[in-house]
Amino acid sequence: MKVLVIKQTSLGDVLHSTGHVRAIRQHWPDCELTLLTATGSLDIYRHSPWVDHFILVDRAAVKRRWKREPRWAWSHMSQVMAEVRRETYDVAFDLQGAAKSVIFLYGAHAGKKYVKGNWPGIPGFREPRLHALAEMDGVLALAGISGVDTRMEFATGEADRDAAAGTMARINPGGLPLLVISPFTRWASKDWPLESFLAVGAAMADSCCVAVTGAPDRAGEIAAALAAQGIDAVHNLAGELSLGAFAELVRGAALMLTGDSFPMHVAVACGTPVVALFGPTEEARVGPRDGSSTVLRAPDCRKCDRAACARGCLARINVETVVAEVQRRLAESPAAVG
Repeated sequence: MKVLVIKQTSLGDVLHSTGHVRAIRQHWPDCELTLLTATGSLDIYRHSPWVDHFILVDRAAVKRRWKREPRWAWSHMSQVMAEVRRETYDVAFDLQGAAKSVIFLYGAHAGKKYVKGNWPGIPGFREPRLHALAEMDGVLALAGISGVDTRMEFATGEADRDAAAGTMARINPGGLPLLVISPFTRWASKDWPLESFLAVGAAMADSCCVAVTGAPDRAGEIAAALAAQGIDAVHNLAGELSLGAFAELVRGAALMLTGDSFPMHVAVACGTPVVALFGPTEEARVGPRDGSSTVLRAPDCRKCDRAACARGCLARINVETVVAEVQRRLAESPAAVG
C-alpha cells in the first residue's frame, strides 16, 4: 500500500502534522508513506521513522523568484508535479488545504483522496472554529482513522543531540534550570517588544540559565538590545543552532517563553512547558493544547488576525506579569526541580 501526505508550509503548520503522519503510518503499518513538503521544512521530518520517501518543493525560492524568473518557477513546480504523478497511490491526503498544495492532490494518481477544506470533487473536512490539530483529525477521520493520538513530535538525530549538549555545556556549566526565550514570530503584530523579553531574562538570570534564540539575521538585533540594556547574563544563541539542535535544546529546558510562534510548537512537541504571549491570533485555534502551558493574552485585544496592526496590543502585557508567571511555572517544572 502506498500513501501520499502533502503538508508544505509554514514550519509550525508542518510540525502540526507530525502526529497525524504517525497516526496514518500506524493505521497502515506496512504502507510506504511519501511526504510532500517544503525544502525548508525537511528537518522537521528528516529523522522521522514514519516517512519512507520525500518529495520536496522549494516554496521559498518559488515565492522569491516567481516574478523575476517565472520560467524557472514554472519549471520547478512542473518537476515537482511530475514526481508526484510518477507513482500511483492508494490514498492521498492534503493536510494543508491551500491552493498551493491542493494542486498536487488533484494531480496525484490516487485511489482515494482527502483534503483539509472544501475543494470540488474531493472529500474534505473544514471547521475553522476548531484547533488546527483537531481540524486535521477530521481529515483523517474521513479515511477511517479516528480516536488516535495525533500529538506533535520532533524526531532528531545524534548530531542534533550532540550539538545541543555541547551548547548546554558551554552556556550552563552549573546545571541551572534552562529558560529558553524565543522572542520573534512571523508577524510583527504577534511580537512582544524584544526589550521586554530581555528584561524578563535579566530578572531570571540569577536563578536560571537564560538563552535567547532566533534566526541568524536576528543575532545582531539581540546583541544590540542586550548591550543597550546592560544585560550580560543572558546568552544570545540566535543563528547558532539547526532546527534539530534547537529542538533538543528546548527538550532539555525547564520552560519556554515566546509568542505565537514556531518555537512555541517545538516546545509542545518536545514536552517542554510554555508561557506563550498572545494578541491578534486565537489561542483556541493555534495555541498550546498540552495542558502544561500558559497563555497570557494582551488586554483588550480584538484578535484581528492581522500581520500588521497599529494597536500594538502585545505591548500592553507588562514585564512584571510575565516575570511572575515565569517564576510560578519554573517552580512547578520537573526540569527545574531536577
